[in-house]
Amino acid sequence: SSGINAEYGVRGTDDSYFSWLSVKLEENCRKLADAFTDAGCVPVWPDGGYFMLVDTGPMGWDFTAENTGRCYDVDCVKWLTREFKLATIPISVFYGDQNRHLAAKYIRVCCAKSDATIDKACEIIRSLRKA
Repeated sequence: SSGINAEYGVRGTDDSYFSWLSVKLEENCRKLADAFTDAGCVPVWPDGGYFMLVDTGPMGWDFTAENTGRCYDVDCVKWLTREFKLATIPISVFYGDQNRHLAAKYIRVCCAKSDATIDKACEIIRSLRKA
């Protein structure tokens, strides 16, 4: 509670953690969105939070040869992690079997990372245009 009390005294100022966090997350999301756009994906700008969705459909990646039986996004995030060391989250796992297809081409990326991690991720993301 001491942290909340300290924050209460500086709310709305530049010293506020929550003000800083909001600005930082927006900055990180913008960097990631720009990188994904440059790579050919379509970011879905969040209204808030720590994550952003990205439509990977325009990339035309095909994982059917892997014959895993998994949803596209699950194979996609495993491939991104294995081949590029880019950790993302599949969206279809949040859907029931009947609606899983609605999120099949979307991945989830975390914007709450250090500057170095965001910058490295953006570098990797931009390289995906050639993948």
